[in-house]
Amino acid sequence: MKRFNKTASATGMLIAFLLSPVVHAQETMIVTDQGNAIETFIYGQGSETLIIAAGNGRPASDLEMLAEGVAESGDLRVVTYNYRTIGESRSPLTEITLHDFADDVWRIADALGLRQVHLAGKTYGNRVMRTASADQPDRVSSLILIGAGGEILPSAEVQEKYLRYIDPNVSREEWLQLHAELNFAAGNRHLATAANEEYPALASAQVAASNATPSSEWVDGGTAPMMVITCLQDVVAVPQNGLNIAMSRPNTWLVGIAECGHNMVFEQPEALRLLLVQYVSRIAAGNR
Repeated sequence: MKRFNKTASATGMLIAFLLSPVVHAQETMIVTDQGNAIETFIYGQGSETLIIAAGNGRPASDLEMLAEGVAESGDLRVVTYNYRTIGESRSPLTEITLHDFADDVWRIADALGLRQVHLAGKTYGNRVMRTASADQPDRVSSLILIGAGGEILPSAEVQEKYLRYIDPNVSREEWLQLHAELNFAAGNRHLATAANEEYPALASAQVAASNATPSSEWVDGGTAPMMVITCLQDVVAVPQNGLNIAMSRPNTWLVGIAECGHNMVFEQPEALRLLLVQYVSRIAAGNR
């Protein structure tokens, strides 16, 4: 059982710091605001802060190695968090939209006293971060999309498999098989065994929240400089999505990574780490 070692109040929020963090973060805290609790993990002490959101129905622990690597590589503080209902996070999942998930991001930023932040989202998380950026564009220094979908749909076969993937009633064996087929390039499917946690009920609720939000409210991701990172073998967020964003939006960079599918965090971790460090550092240098 976790114990609290201190609490603090900031802008009406209760922040509880835990003695026994779930991941190997330098600091773990619970941000509580208006009945919402967000379990948050902080890496490093850099002058620039990057908040990263995980994929559809995925825990913050998926981002642990990436966050540690980015924080160790530059003058960056990296923040990850558990979505609603994962770990110590407690917030409603019914009758919500992407704006509710975006509000959780800004609760974290407010609790840390941050006026300006860099935002990154992996797969579904990039929808959350695009919404957060669109909702408060003046607070976003840069925006990074890791596996961007939303416009060009995957094939009918992939869509059918994905519906099974987010079905709370699917067996563990079938879920792992679908996880490998949907989220990894053919040569990387052995890496799918690293997924030792599953949250299909959350994943389903997140899809519903996305469907309840008009794409016009989030797809452009506000006005911040953007980098779109796409994997060339991604069958879920097909690469054409990234190309379309880069061609239609000013101040947007596009990077394609070979030999990975929908889960570059595990498939190409070093390439992803370098891209995040270099891009955020370049934007930060330009703002000084």
